[in-house]
Parts: sequence; structure tokens; C-alpha cells
Amino acid sequence: MAASLGARATILLLRLIRRKRIYASKQGLERGIQQTRQAGPARPPAKLARDLHIAQETFAGQTVYRVRSKSRPQTPARILYFHGGAYVRPITAFHWRFLAALAHATGGELVVPLYPLAPENHGLAALDFALQVHQRESAQTEHLFLMGDSAGGGLALALAATLRDQGVVAARRLILLTPWVDVELPHPDAPAIEPRDPMLAVVGARLAGQMYAGGLSTSHPAVSPMRGALHGLPPMTLFAAGRDILGPDAMAFAAKALAHGCEVDLRVEPDMVHVWPLLGFAESRRAVAEMAAAIHAALSG
Repeated sequence: MAASLGARATILLLRLIRRKRIYASKQGLERGIQQTRQAGPARPPAKLARDLHIAQETFAGQTVYRVRSKSRPQTPARILYFHGGAYVRPITAFHWRFLAALAHATGGELVVPLYPLAPENHGLAALDFALQVHQRESAQTEHLFLMGDSAGGGLALALAATLRDQGVVAARRLILLTPWVDVELPHPDAPAIEPRDPMLAVVGARLAGQMYAGGLSTSHPAVSPMRGALHGLPPMTLFAAGRDILGPDAMAFAAKALAHGCEVDLRVEPDMVHVWPLLGFAESRRAVAEMAAAIHAALSG
């Protein structure tokens, strides 16, 4: 099926605003990081408060948001959501619009931790914070789900693997949106896809991965969870895109996880771009409905 008009328009806009230049060079990445530090993380738009209960708290020194729909029937789902941004960039307005749609579609409570970012912090700091948040939330509910987009998907996956090694079932289900499973981007198809990817470039993504790794090797499973053991992970739904340099590694990860006995529902959109479920066009709305269906099925299973 051809991409919708809205998807094509969004991809064109991304090219026109040169969104990709942030990751096209070391200078672009450093300039982008500096700009986001000056601006700070995006706050939930005021208009969302009309339809959502939004609470902000500080936990373990970091900001955590809790979001729930005011108008839709409530479910017991609690969704721990980690935002993307190459581990170096904060939550954005795109995330908040997507999270609003997800809250309405699932009827669950979203827990959105703003984890420590690189280069000021390294991967173990983010993972340690995620473990603390998970410990608190899992003590309160048996209906916990882990989600994340891009780098947040990688963090959710590293969290699930770490908890498995501790003998803890991390979640009812993992939902990973174009996840960054290996910060080295080792798949040979990534450079060939780069000209068709309007958002990411290999050189900047690898540099961001090195910043996140800090003193660790970029192949350490806490940083690149695809490099670790993949058995015993929760059932997962994984959304991947054909015009995304992270796509080949994400699809290779899905195949590897299946080979290790995991339940994986892989959904690939060949004409879509990185984090397309967040971008608000027709394919994005279908993806949100599919996420909600997966969560509701897990609740009733």
C-alpha cells in the first residue's frame, strides 16, 4: 500500500527543514545538543490538559510525568514509556501529541520518566534510573507495559534484559517503536538506506551512541541490547520502517529474538520513516490502534 498523502507531506517537510542535518556531522550533533539544553525538554502543551490528567513529580532527581485520559474508559494498564532522541535529546512536542493519543486509545496510565541524557550522563545512569522507576511501578501493579521509541526503545529493551537477569518479569508486553537496538549501526544496509532516510544519518547516530556509552564499549548490552542474550524477554510488538537507518538492525533483532524463543509481532512499513507512529498521519493512527489492541489483548489474556 502506498504511503498516505499525510505521510508523504510529512516526509517532504522533514527534507525541506533539513531535519537530518542534526545527525549529518559531529558539529551538527553538538550544536543540536546545545540548542536542546538551552530550550529544555518540551512540556505537555496546555491544550492537552483539557482532555488529560497530567501530573508532574520528581523521583530520584529526575522529572516523571503521569498521564491519563479524562474522557475514555479506564483500564488497569500502566505504561512505562521512554522517549527517543538518540539518548542526547529530550522529549519533544511530537512525543506529547503521541502520548495523548496513546492515553486515549489504551485507557491506561502512562508513566513518562525523563531519564538522564548523554553526554552529561552515560548509559548506566539512564538504565539505573529506569530500574528505580520500574521497581516503584511494578510494586503497585501487575499490569505493567514497557514502551519506547528509538533510543527509548533501546532503553526499554536493556531494562527488560537486565530485569530478566535478576529473575524479574519486566512487563506484560514490550512495545518498541523503530527501536535503536545497536548504537554501532552494524547492519550493512544502513548506509544504503541513509539517502532515503529524512531524519537520521549514520555518522551522527554513531557519535551519539558513543556519547551514551561513555566509558562502556558501544557493544555492551546495556548500550546495544541486541548484543546481549535475548532469551526470556517479555512478548513484544516491534514497529520498523523501510526508510530508517535503524530499520535493518531492528528487523535483525526481531529475527534473533524469535530464534531465541521470544514472542515477536513484527510490523514493518517499507515506505515509512523513523518514529513514524508518532507523527500523526493515517499510518500513525493505525499504529496507535494496533498498540492499544496489543495492550488490551494482554490485559484480557
